[in-house]
Amino acid sequence: MNISQDVLTYAFRGGGKYILLIGAIISIVADLASWAPILGLLAVIFLAGYMCAVYFEIIQSTATGSAEAPNFPETSNIMEDLLSPMIQVIAVLFVSFGPWLLFAVFADVENYQPLVFFGLLGWGIVYFPMAMLAVVTLGTLGAMSPHIVLPAIFRGGLLYWLAVFVLFLLYMAESMIGEFLAGKIIVGPVLLAFVGMYTMMTNGRLLGIVYRERKEQLGWIG
Repeated sequence: MNISQDVLTYAFRGGGKYILLIGAIISIVADLASWAPILGLLAVIFLAGYMCAVYFEIIQSTATGSAEAPNFPETSNIMEDLLSPMIQVIAVLFVSFGPWLLFAVFADVENYQPLVFFGLLGWGIVYFPMAMLAVVTLGTLGAMSPHIVLPAIFRGGLLYWLAVFVLFLLYMAESMIGEFLAGKIIVGPVLLAFVGMYTMMTNGRLLGIVYRERKEQLGWIG
């Protein structure tokens, strides 16, 4: 099985089917729970943390050579097992896309510069996957520092750039499907939950393969 076939079929192989199904159900429950004030917020945070933990497990199991999806993560310690992965994902997202978001919000409309806007967005798209992989692999938020991530991007070679391109296409497709399903009260949220879960699982699988195939070049762990 080649890498492209492996990545695209990962969510449907072995235990991946159960993670896809249960993850989609969790996403639907989170959407429903968001209507409740305090209880809904707590439910959304808990479920989001659980999905981040699954994402971490997929990256780590793939990086160590597993061909199929891992078991669901243990949740004996809510802070370490759920909240910590979620906080790490949010932190990497902020570092990667924060400059673009700040520019989009505070840029002067009269002096708006599209090149800066798309340049910062492109920076986030390229930076985030390797920063996320570094944080998961090395187990510390300090791993998303430019002095670790930028050399790793170049050491990742063509495989990393292909991974970034595939992830970009995946999220573009998810966005287009979301627009198409907007307004479809029952079918829309259900299908979007499956699409979102598939995208997340494919993302994790792809990052894990990048590390597995370029481990020596990255040189993060001796």
